[in-house]
Amino acid sequence: MVEDIRNFLRVFGPAWLVMIADVDVASIIEGLEAGAAWGYRMVFIMLILTFPLFFIQDAAGMLGTVGGMGLGEAIRKRFGARTSLMASVPMAVSDFLEYVVEYAGMAVGLYLLGIPVAIGLLVIFLIHFMVIYSRHYKETEEILLPISFILVAAIAATTIIFKPDIAKVVNLGLNPLQPYSNSSFDYIMAASIGAVIMPWMLFFHSGADSRKKLNTSDLKNERIETLVGAVVSEVLMAIVVIDGSFIRGNMYDISVIANTIALAGRYARLVLGIGFLASGFLALVVISMGSAWGVLEAIGLKGRGQYYKIYLIESLPALAIVLLVNNYLSLILDLMIIYTVILIPLLIFLGKLVMDNTIMNNRTLKKREVYIYWLMSAAISIGGLLGLASIFNLLP
Repeated sequence: MVEDIRNFLRVFGPAWLVMIADVDVASIIEGLEAGAAWGYRMVFIMLILTFPLFFIQDAAGMLGTVGGMGLGEAIRKRFGARTSLMASVPMAVSDFLEYVVEYAGMAVGLYLLGIPVAIGLLVIFLIHFMVIYSRHYKETEEILLPISFILVAAIAATTIIFKPDIAKVVNLGLNPLQPYSNSSFDYIMAASIGAVIMPWMLFFHSGADSRKKLNTSDLKNERIETLVGAVVSEVLMAIVVIDGSFIRGNMYDISVIANTIALAGRYARLVLGIGFLASGFLALVVISMGSAWGVLEAIGLKGRGQYYKIYLIESLPALAIVLLVNNYLSLILDLMIIYTVILIPLLIFLGKLVMDNTIMNNRTLKKREVYIYWLMSAAISIGGLLGLASIFNLLP
């Protein structure tokens, strides 16, 4: 028993971090918007998304653990340099957009804490660079794990602050019958689907497992960790939706959010401000590692110097945009849906890779697991495409 716990703790890290980092500021703002617009109705959607989150990220974890490669390297090995180069372009674009979103969300956190946004973001950028500079994955993991626990605690604490109606959570939030034919509801639902799995998650999960040198003997513990992380992250998102139901007025006006939160008590702004900063910073580091790994692997480059170039090329323009533009919150939901569309080819690549005996060292997904993987991938992809359609339906 003691040995089993030791083995689990030795493996623990990559799957948990990628799942909790998925509860980033973009996802939190999307969840708040879902709650503000539809009350508890989106709770069911958040919880049901645990299934695609687990099965798709489990495939990414298997690739890194059993195949011993990150997704970018595996695409290059299996499909060739030209294909992997083509895959790196949308990946780099999506990473840039994700940086914009994370910095924008942390700006909200700074506002809630009463810290000047420009100064706060510049300090965060410097701290971020110091964390990833000359550090290997294991050292960075030791910094990120405590931040992930702070994020979990901050979001869990909001249940005490906002005091949700448990009867409504059960009767309305857990009801599978929701207004799916409503274009506004479908738009929020598609954004929620887009937020559940983002491109960088596949690259980070597979890359971190391979860099931690996990192997087939670690697969059971790695899959348990992925399941636990999936459940915790979607429960946290359900809590965020419940928190959002207390917001009234223009969701995209930061002052409206701040004033509404203040009504919940003097600690509400502090807790949520810390939550925004913890989620944004955690995601920022995880995205920067996953994206740099993925792009470098896809184009066949190595070396820390190349890693920093990719990071700076993607992050500095994103930081500049957030510092120059104030009205950025309205972009977040649309970006969530765009991520889903960018994700589609990566899901196809990943599915083919985990079915390849050569890549997976003769330990591919079982037949039943393959069916489930493609079913979950199709659900995510269709949700994103429907979300794009709903954007046009909502246009005046």
